[in-house]
Amino acid sequence: MNSPFAPINRPAAPQPRGPAVTAPRPRCPAMAIAAAAALMMLATPLRAQSAADRMAIESWRDTLSQISDTIMLLRRERLMITEAKADRDNTMLHLRLGFLSLRYGDLAAGLHYEDAASEFEWATQLEPTWPYAWYGLGMAELAIGDSQIAIVTGLKTMVGKDAMARAADAYARSAEVDPGFVQGLVELSNTALAQRVNIRLDVALDALRQSAGTKSAANPQVLLARGRIEREVGSPDSAIAALTAYLANGGDKGLGYLELARAQLGVGLDAGVPNYYDGAGYDDTLSVPLYRQDLAYFASAEELAGFDSTAGQARSAWLREFWTGRDNLSLRGANERLKEHYRRLYYCRQNFRLASVNRHYNIEEIYHSGSQEFDDRGMIYMRHGTPSDRSFYAAPGIEPNETWVYRHPDGDLVFHFVSREDVQDYKLVESLLDIFGYATAVQLQGATTSLSSNSTTEALLTSRENISPLYTKMKGAGGASISRYMAEERSTGRQSYQRGTTTDSYELRFDRPISAKVKVLAVGRDSAGALVQVAYAIAGGSLTGITTSRGQVYPVRVRFSVLDSAGKAVASLDTTRFFLSRTPVPVTEHLVGRAQVHAPPGVHQYRIMIQQGEAAGIILPTDTVRISPDTRHSISDLVLGRRANNLSWVAAPEDTVYFNPLETFRRTEEMQLYYEVYGAAPGTPMRTEIVVRKGGSGGLFGKGGSAISLKFDEVSNGYTDRENRTIDLSRLKAGTYTLGVKVTRGDSSNDYRTQQFTIIDP
Repeated sequence: MNSPFAPINRPAAPQPRGPAVTAPRPRCPAMAIAAAAALMMLATPLRAQSAADRMAIESWRDTLSQISDTIMLLRRERLMITEAKADRDNTMLHLRLGFLSLRYGDLAAGLHYEDAASEFEWATQLEPTWPYAWYGLGMAELAIGDSQIAIVTGLKTMVGKDAMARAADAYARSAEVDPGFVQGLVELSNTALAQRVNIRLDVALDALRQSAGTKSAANPQVLLARGRIEREVGSPDSAIAALTAYLANGGDKGLGYLELARAQLGVGLDAGVPNYYDGAGYDDTLSVPLYRQDLAYFASAEELAGFDSTAGQARSAWLREFWTGRDNLSLRGANERLKEHYRRLYYCRQNFRLASVNRHYNIEEIYHSGSQEFDDRGMIYMRHGTPSDRSFYAAPGIEPNETWVYRHPDGDLVFHFVSREDVQDYKLVESLLDIFGYATAVQLQGATTSLSSNSTTEALLTSRENISPLYTKMKGAGGASISRYMAEERSTGRQSYQRGTTTDSYELRFDRPISAKVKVLAVGRDSAGALVQVAYAIAGGSLTGITTSRGQVYPVRVRFSVLDSAGKAVASLDTTRFFLSRTPVPVTEHLVGRAQVHAPPGVHQYRIMIQQGEAAGIILPTDTVRISPDTRHSISDLVLGRRANNLSWVAAPEDTVYFNPLETFRRTEEMQLYYEVYGAAPGTPMRTEIVVRKGGSGGLFGKGGSAISLKFDEVSNGYTDRENRTIDLSRLKAGTYTLGVKVTRGDSSNDYRTQQFTIIDP
């Protein structure tokens, strides 16, 4: 029989069953089996396995599944062996014995798995076209398993002799001899998906496609298997078609919607979003663990507990809130983080899968992820995606290594990976020098001469100069500077590890950075609550306009998120404004704009991005905003503005507020100061102090030496007092100043705010 599959080469069984069943013989390698089968096929006509035989086997398997008494199984086995002595060419008898041995092995910690394989091998010789013979052999191969010694397992998997490879061959043959054999197709697919090297995806896919013309083609389990395989080999359209058919043919709804969503989201299709959330609403034992498994790559323990506490539609709502929060945190549009997650998952399965789950760690390999699926590169990739840049260095005697950098506005993340025992298992280390091993890294820490004195060390440092300028400094330093730079480099690695393995990100990246100044100010209220103002100024030299008949159009997008202490977005803004200018904005001037959003009271962190056009933008480092409640005596942020900017906001019919995000003023102009006072009942006396002092903000009030000092008494008009004042700057010299406003009520309670600004010469 001609077969496209690799032969199954097995070692001899330590104690073959011998004459009790089939006459004395060692376990036959599959190549010998295939040859014997071919001779038998020439001598006798082949017959397909009958429906009655198949039903008898399934009935026998059902009977065995109900037996948990190993003594009873052994007694039954002895009787069948006696029967086999008189009828040793009875294929059905060998199949029955094979499945009995599998059941006994399941109950007796692996005993008799080899015997099961022997029975199924003999059945394949007697009836090579019976799918159950090959199917049973595949089950036995998986049950026997691999050596638990990592190096043995690694060698076997590399040459395709591992248990999964042998099982895949056997399952493939069951599908080859009968494309309509559903169990073989499904198990072949499951085994191929579980393999880590020598993956039989092509074999499984070929078998599934061959079955398209058989009655099994509409079987839900076959459709599910085909959808998963098609997705894994990179055929999303075929995967989507198969998984859609799985749902249409009665497949499990929760599982079907999730698998379909995985295929769609992995290639960025928005159609996967409703399928993802619809599937989460089903309470079944198939899909819910998979939803959780997908989150567990990066979600915190608290987040996973939140997922576990929901059910049905509440679970779907929880997931919607979870992913929306990630979008807001990353300043992304709706559902972008969800789609990115499944793109990352597919990429990791293709590039970072572990060949063996037997992982061993050296002292310098600090991160123990617990993952049996991906190496440390994969775990970092699942959290942070594609690195901004990466480097490696290859030389004789140097272990495989990589360094990744993620350039973030809050500080870069730098990760070093090294692979020692297994070329497919990269582990995270703290410092680049740890690539040499712990002992050498410790020795280098005490170096007093230049690291460049060793050509290998110099080459390694040179390979990382694109990661950070620190490696250039390390290469050229001498004396005490060496230790300082090495300590700094290790500290960066440690901080990156601590932050990078406990957080996740999806940072926006722009081909061209822009020069922009942004002021975020908690000031203003309306019927819907407190407001946060975002005022910005983009340098003319950073702008790229669109030429129209009316002039230059400048599209500017502002994305802004206010985050609570848990990192959850409590307010967000995503708005695009199109500015029209008759002539291009000069490089010495700025394009100014403003946006606002409602946010709850409290001290919150925020993230903000200003984007100009499609390819240019800037993300500012995370900062803090304090939003005062209107029920407690407090002051809003201070708005320092100038009328010449033409950037204003009407806080109330009688109050126009001017902004100046550049925070620079000329001596010859007046500053427009606006702030609000909250929490004072009508008629409450208030004393206000306004102080301008050169330099920092420390000790503004109660001391002399102020450049400007104003005091006045007022009476509150109500629970929100809007104050609009003009400050004369003509007495100030060029430099940086701090303006402070302090308001004290009659009961001596007070609050104050400060703001820096710069005076420039006219």
